[in-house]
Amino acid sequence: MNELQRTEYLTALGVTSYMPRFCLPLAPQPVQAVLPQPDSGGAGEDEQPASAAALMQAVGASVDQRPEVPAKPTAPAPMEVERVIGSITAETKSPEPQVQSAPVAAPEKPVAPFILSCWWLGEELLAVDSREPGSALPVESLFGNMARALGWHQLPSQRDKLKWPLAENPFAMAAGISDARETCRSWLEAACARKSVKSIWLMGEQAQSFCAPVSLNDSVADWDGTSVVALPSLTELLTEPARKRDVWQLLRKLYPEQTRSQ
Repeated sequence: MNELQRTEYLTALGVTSYMPRFCLPLAPQPVQAVLPQPDSGGAGEDEQPASAAALMQAVGASVDQRPEVPAKPTAPAPMEVERVIGSITAETKSPEPQVQSAPVAAPEKPVAPFILSCWWLGEELLAVDSREPGSALPVESLFGNMARALGWHQLPSQRDKLKWPLAENPFAMAAGISDARETCRSWLEAACARKSVKSIWLMGEQAQSFCAPVSLNDSVADWDGTSVVALPSLTELLTEPARKRDVWQLLRKLYPEQTRSQ
């Protein structure tokens, strides 16, 4: 079928012929079909082939209403093709959602290893003492003397120890302050729930920083009816004997009945 007949057929069927405005990259160049020469012996120059005229009359269309044959499209320059394709891509491309990056918290400073030595004296006292690993000082004897001065040396006693970090893993990140505080506070709360006492001594920096269930703005605080007392560690009392006087004055104030005879 030649180009003229194809156009007339499509027009009669109500189909609009599509001609590209430019050639796509790597597409073959379009070739114009060879149109038939008009028959000189016919009715005139506007007369169409018999087959096309018959089809047009069958569908009720006029032969004279044939569309003009589109001219051969001129292929645009490569730069023009790239510009048009780029503009179409930019118009149809959906905007990318803006992703807000969550702020990353700075890593906490790792907590140096320490040991918490604990003593229960009946239902009177739970003492938590801070100690550095490897120290070899007579802290047991000093605590025994303090318990004897208060008259608690004959009470049933129990000992325990908490070592930080709980597990030394060279391949894991060193635990920070929040982890140490959560672990030590949970341990203290569990220990008091298992065996209640009237007083808790937090002796030293680590015990006060990580185990305190309430804020220690003063030397003594109340925690649900239990007295929480901040004292120097036994190691500090041994290395700085002058601090024993202040500790004794505080104990006499807190336990007047136990220290009355002293």
